[in-house]
Amino acid sequence: MHVVVDDREPASVVRELRNHPDVTDLDIVRLTAGDIVVGETAFERKTLSDFVGSVLGETGVDLRDQATRMVDGYRQAYVLLEGNLTDVPELGIRPAVFHGSMASITARLGTPVIPCSDLERLVDVAVRLGRKHATDPSARPLPAGTVTGRTTPTTKRMYGCIDGIGPETADALYEAFPTMAALATASHEELLAIEGIGEKRARTIRETIQDTVDSTGNET
Repeated sequence: MHVVVDDREPASVVRELRNHPDVTDLDIVRLTAGDIVVGETAFERKTLSDFVGSVLGETGVDLRDQATRMVDGYRQAYVLLEGNLTDVPELGIRPAVFHGSMASITARLGTPVIPCSDLERLVDVAVRLGRKHATDPSARPLPAGTVTGRTTPTTKRMYGCIDGIGPETADALYEAFPTMAALATASHEELLAIEGIGEKRARTIRETIQDTVDSTGNET
């Protein structure tokens, strides 16, 4: 994939893009909208604190204006958040306000806001989304069992949507933790006890579930 990155982005972003196996060509230029462009898809990269400052107007940068310019200039636009949403309270803003701003930009401006736990994952999400928008859907049928049926419990279906979790592991998770609240309170050791889950998947599960369960343990 050919990728363009804004020349004001830090060296760490350029390095991650160069290291991505699907990036074949990288240009560093001054972009008028977005920080990363893959094909005709633009991405605005925000740390959690950047997001708060630009939404509240504390940094002199209006995220809504940035999102509008991306929508006007590209076929598709996204805002990618670098950081864990569980850290939002440390920024001095209520999680409900933060989540409401994410929802507003997604729904009102047609620019999905996607949390990414770290820079490596953010770059990977950007490249994969850009590639999906640039290519036609695959005509190859998915292997049997890849997509759960409508009669499958909602919680099990959601487990199957976690990055790196296939149908068999989702089944095992559901047997051990029949609700997301139960999974959210599971210890690291309990997760590792599930067949098919190692250190990396355990961390991914905890990050994903913590973003979908509120602080009281109720499913959202």
